[in-house]
Amino acid sequence: MGSLIDMGNRARIERLIEQAGDEGEIILRGAPLSDSAFLTPTLFRIEDVTSSLVQEELFGPIVSIETFADEQEAVVKANATAYGLAASVFTANHHRALRLARAIRAGTVWINSHLRLFAEAETGGYGKSGLGRLHGPEGLYDFLETKHIYSEPGRVGDGT
Repeated sequence: MGSLIDMGNRARIERLIEQAGDEGEIILRGAPLSDSAFLTPTLFRIEDVTSSLVQEELFGPIVSIETFADEQEAVVKANATAYGLAASVFTANHHRALRLARAIRAGTVWINSHLRLFAEAETGGYGKSGLGRLHGPEGLYDFLETKHIYSEPGRVGDGT
């Protein structure tokens, strides 16, 4: 993990860490290293899925943990955002994993894994995340100009 892009973004993430402490429980608090834009990761638990900490892309080393009681609640929480780039499902039950993967609105759902990307498989998100598709056959669509030509049978001459 590298540093943030600049000191302004480090300050922005530090404000988000304070917000996370106000709205949830800090499990691991990130801290700056020296006078650089580097910030160690923060891990926090939050219950309010309407919080901006859950609803917005934070773009920094800050991760939320949302607990759930059952599969239905897990899906509701996973889908409670306008973003859906990717998700991971970790379980020993393969049928449960497939059921959850189908129910979660995300462009990629990994099962018992995370961030495994392949050039042969499309990547892209749902909602406001990862617009369009990269890789795989669907990734070629941006390079095509599809045309529909219709000719009424019996109305076209012989071409002379």
